[in-house]
Amino acid sequence: MKGNPVILWLAAALAIGLIALPALAATAAVEIRGGAYHPASLTVEENTTVTWTNYDTVSHTVTGTGGAFDSGPIEQNETFNYTFTGTGTYPYGCTLNASTQRTPMQGVVIVVPEGMMVTPGEEPEGVTLADVIAQDENLTTFTAAVERAGLAQTVFVSGGPYTVFAPDDAAFETFGNETLAGILNDTAMLDTLLMYHMVEGNYTAEDLMTEVNATGNETVLSTLTGDTLSISVANGTLMVENATIVASDITADNGVVHIIDRVLVPLGSGIGEAPENVTPEVTPAERVIP
Repeated sequence: MKGNPVILWLAAALAIGLIALPALAATAAVEIRGGAYHPASLTVEENTTVTWTNYDTVSHTVTGTGGAFDSGPIEQNETFNYTFTGTGTYPYGCTLNASTQRTPMQGVVIVVPEGMMVTPGEEPEGVTLADVIAQDENLTTFTAAVERAGLAQTVFVSGGPYTVFAPDDAAFETFGNETLAGILNDTAMLDTLLMYHMVEGNYTAEDLMTEVNATGNETVLSTLTGDTLSISVANGTLMVENATIVASDITADNGVVHIIDRVLVPLGSGIGEAPENVTPEVTPAERVIP
């Protein structure tokens, strides 16, 4: 019995590639439950559409830092979709509960180039920002903060490049044991603090100096929290806000680290600013962080 000529032609065309099947669009999902995003940190490839579904009885929003996207109020069982077409880090949060919670709902989408997704459970190749920070003996407290963080921990090992202004151990000691322990035991606060010390892009000390000189004596960089940091030069030394860069250009595969001598505190974070020129309560050898 002869086969259907149309079916035979379609089979032949598919076999030799005359007919291109449409590529399946990449998708990912985030659930809103219990006043939180699940997962709070999501890594996707370019051109992925992310869908947020609100399962809470109260309204929430998905509002990108800096206004990249804004869902408006999402009611129970409603959804919001957004397609990420460019690589980068996209922090977001809920604007409706910001005034009722001490720490607002926070989430982040990390977008990497197509074909470069890290399979869950696999270690990223190369030396990451988290690696170089962990190897520096002057950044033990900053390393502990990264290891205890939620969103920020993923940011340090995925995507990039990022420039990190990492406070040294002496900078954290000015907070005192009680305040420091409180910060390290609050994951949401840690995420805000750490991402406030990060900007997109690979800025070496020379790059920062060039940026400052091009704009007079000060330039501004946007942090991953959507805030800004002022970069300036005082007596030939680079400053980040009121902190001095004491070591620079510690490079990783996904960015660069500069060590600073003060902790930068974002407004509204719930963290009291570290006092200047205060002798630590205990010596580094005595300090124990639970």
